[in-house]
Amino acid sequence: MPVACVLMADISGSTKLYDLSGNANALEKISQMLERMREMVEAQGGTCVKSQGDDVLSYFDQPEQAFAAAWDMINEAWSDGLSIHAGMYMGAFLNHENDIYGDVVNTAARLASLAKSGEVLLGDSTFDMLEPETRMRLLPIGQLQLKGKADPTRVYSGSVQDFNQQTVVSIRPASDDRPRAQGAEFSFGGRSWHIAEGETLSIGRSSENDIVIAEAWVSRKHAQIAIRHHQLEYSDHSSSGSVVQLSDGKQITVHRRATLLSGSGIIFAGTRAGPDSPCAIAFITHNLSVR
Repeated sequence: MPVACVLMADISGSTKLYDLSGNANALEKISQMLERMREMVEAQGGTCVKSQGDDVLSYFDQPEQAFAAAWDMINEAWSDGLSIHAGMYMGAFLNHENDIYGDVVNTAARLASLAKSGEVLLGDSTFDMLEPETRMRLLPIGQLQLKGKADPTRVYSGSVQDFNQQTVVSIRPASDDRPRAQGAEFSFGGRSWHIAEGETLSIGRSSENDIVIAEAWVSRKHAQIAIRHHQLEYSDHSSSGSVVQLSDGKQITVHRRATLLSGSGIIFAGTRAGPDSPCAIAFITHNLSVR
C-alpha cells in the first residue's frame, strides 16, 4: 500500500453561518472556502481526494508539504467568522475508487476533531519526519489515547495563537466575609476563589478566561467549573484533556466530557499530573451533594 501524509481540514463556524445567513448564502460562501482550501492543497503538491460538507480530505508525499498547506489554511484571513482546524498523520492507506481508506485516514480525522479553531494537530509519526525548523514551530500537548489505537499517540500542536501569555487571574478572590455555607473553594498561584450555586470559573490559555494558564499544552478554553443543582461539575473542552486527583489518591482522566467532583483534590489542566505540574488547581467542596 502507498504511504503518505493525510490531511483532514475542517471549517469552524459553518453552523452559525447557516443560522445567520440562510442556507443559500451560507452554502455559496462555504463552497468558495472549500475551493480555496483545495487550491492550497494543490499549491503544496498535494492531492485533494474529496470535499464534502465543510471539510477537505487530501494527502501528500511528505509531511512538510501537508503542514505547509495546513499552516496556510489556519493563517488565512477567512471572512464571516470562519476558520480552519485540521489534523494530519503519516502512514499507509488504501486507494480505491477515487477515495482513500485506512488507519491513517481515521487518525487524521480524529486529530482534526480534537483540534481547536486555528489549530492543526499532528501525531508522532508525522512530527518525526518534519524538518527541524518546522518542528520548532510546534508544541507538544502530551500523549492522547485516540480511538482505535492500542497505545497513546504523542500529539503536537501548530497554532496561530500566541502562547507567551502571562498567567493572570481576573476573577475576584474569596473574602472572609463571603458566605461559605455551601460551595467550593479553589487555589492556584497563591490565590484562592469561592463559587456558589449557579456560579462558574473558566480555565484556559486565553486571557478571556477567569484563570489563565500560559502553558503550551493548555487549550485556549480548556475547561469550566460550575456548581449546578448543588453539585460541583468539571467540564473539559480541551485538546489535551485534564486529570483530577482526589484526596484518596485516585486519578480521573477527563477529556471532552464532564465529571462530578466532591470532597477535595487537585485538578491538573493537561496530562502532566504530579507535584511539579505548573497547572495544579486545588479544590475543596463545602456541603455539596456527593456524587
